[in-house]
Amino acid sequence: MKITILGYGSFGSAIASRLALNNHTILKNVIKDSDVILIAVPSYAVSGVLNSHKDEITNQKIIICSKGFDKSGDLFSKVLEKQFPQNQIYFLYGPTLADELQRGIFSVMVLAGGKGKEDLKKQIELDNLYIELSDDIVGVQVGSALKNTVGIFVGLVEGAGFGENTQAFIYSKGLREIQKIGLYLGAQPETFLGFTCAGDLFLRSRSRILGIEIGKGRSFEEVSIEMTYPKEGISSLKCILKKENNLDMDLRFFKLIHSVIFEGMKVEDAVKKLAEMN
Repeated sequence: MKITILGYGSFGSAIASRLALNNHTILKNVIKDSDVILIAVPSYAVSGVLNSHKDEITNQKIIICSKGFDKSGDLFSKVLEKQFPQNQIYFLYGPTLADELQRGIFSVMVLAGGKGKEDLKKQIELDNLYIELSDDIVGVQVGSALKNTVGIFVGLVEGAGFGENTQAFIYSKGLREIQKIGLYLGAQPETFLGFTCAGDLFLRSRSRILGIEIGKGRSFEEVSIEMTYPKEGISSLKCILKKENNLDMDLRFFKLIHSVIFEGMKVEDAVKKLAEMN
């Protein structure tokens, strides 16, 4: 099988190395004659990158690995099914740090989508890379996007000197808030306790590291200069807050993250306010 990788950063190169072990031909940013297109670019660039190759995209299967929302703030599935109605679109997410995936450490990912995902599972899976299937394309997208934002909050409290008790509080409250949004959008409740949300949030990800550095008292601008990778958690935060009127629900949890990072609120004040919420 010929698999095109669009977005050859740390994760793109890591998943490519795993797919090559299954004797697939890996094409870097070359779509012609490919069977599958795997997208690993920053979330805000997904639709733009695909549209830039629209003349070359025929009936390939498209796998989205980018975690976040479309630049419009909508789910990728909603945007891409309109732009590429002829293509089967899938979502491949999980608690997979790129370095560990690259080194072949046992990992689990979730492949969500409709018809054909069973065959894709066989093409991707290895002895040390297990693929679980899901029909909940809304849930895996919402969980994978917002776990990055919640991860920042967990990092903020760690960086500010709070212990694991407080981190567990943020983790648990964050999961509840993500699930609430997901259910509103039509997701299945159990998805958020699985690998793509609760499992992924467990990782000491780049989003959490970003939060840790800001929690120490540094500005987002200062930390951003050092951390050149995409700030997916920040992008998802801004997207979800823009959608507040559409969602018609209480987003104070996410507003507190914004207040700490961009409005000067102290982390300890955010924790107290969160504890007072019903």
